[in-house]
Amino acid sequence: MATIKEVVGKKGKKYQVTVRKKGYKPEYKTFDKKTEAKDWGQDVETQMKHGTWGKSVEGEIDTIQTVKDLIDYFEEHEAPRRYTKVEKYKVMYDWWRDKIGNVPLSDVTSSMLTQYKNILAKEAPSKPYKEHEYKSNSTVRKYLFALSAILSYAESELELINKNPMKKVGKPEKSKGVVRFLSDDERKLLIKGCKEYSERLYIFVLLAIYSGGRYSELLTLKVENVDFENCMLHFTNTKNNESRGVPVYIKIIEKLKNYLDQNDITDGYIFLNKETGNIYYLKGAFEAVVKKVGIKNFRFHDCRHTYASYLAQNGAELLEISILLGHKSLQQTQIYAHLTRKHTAKVVRKMTANTFDDI
Repeated sequence: MATIKEVVGKKGKKYQVTVRKKGYKPEYKTFDKKTEAKDWGQDVETQMKHGTWGKSVEGEIDTIQTVKDLIDYFEEHEAPRRYTKVEKYKVMYDWWRDKIGNVPLSDVTSSMLTQYKNILAKEAPSKPYKEHEYKSNSTVRKYLFALSAILSYAESELELINKNPMKKVGKPEKSKGVVRFLSDDERKLLIKGCKEYSERLYIFVLLAIYSGGRYSELLTLKVENVDFENCMLHFTNTKNNESRGVPVYIKIIEKLKNYLDQNDITDGYIFLNKETGNIYYLKGAFEAVVKKVGIKNFRFHDCRHTYASYLAQNGAELLEISILLGHKSLQQTQIYAHLTRKHTAKVVRKMTANTFDDI
């Protein structure tokens, strides 16, 4: 059957249609208009029904002989079904294709993968970040897990190999999260710089610092997702595909309302360029302001860290922070634990003072 999904990117809103039918590989195509996506999907479905569409997927598996063949097959048939942003895995797939693409599947061993893990760990990062000389543990782990998912697929679903050799390969210890958040002076500098740059960036960064929204969540925020009466933002386009509501200070909601009124935005995407029909790319403007005001080692995602850190320092419990950030597990929120200790100590002292009896 054909399904249509709305996709929002740098070039604006698109419609991705997916057609799946037994005996055929899944077909994907993106259109500017929903009607075009619907028509194409119906046409493909009809051709598949009458056996006139392309060629059947049956027999394609027999052609998979090498690691490259397997990666190519997974990337085309399985990755679009599993991942919403397949493109972010391409650099990893390309790396493995380059290193062991010509190796027959039957010759891939745990010791071979361990050797390439060590090669990967000694490579320079693709982008210079905080003067790292080599790829971080986190990056190495992502590369290993990307190939492991493909090998597991070959084992369990395609039955091309008896076992996944990546299971025996030791993964580097997960890098401890570095919590970079704004000091009071930095926060004032950043907000002032954003306001001077544009009212749009000013509102965007205020929402980031005081709602904890991810970049993509804020960029795709719609007027309909704002509860002005109860001062709430509702994030629906989230990383975990689970909607969440976040309370926001009334003065920030008022500033947002003024921005919408001044720009005659009554519905749809808040940060949409009406002239082009595309959503604004605000990360570049943000990075320019950060550089201009002289804040060091601060990324947009650190606005989210700032929000969580401020919550922790003002008495929020880890569970509360986890819910507000939309984390799937409390373990993800543990990086803020040290910031809650001071408040916890105050709570313990107050409890003891109120209940301790001289005995």
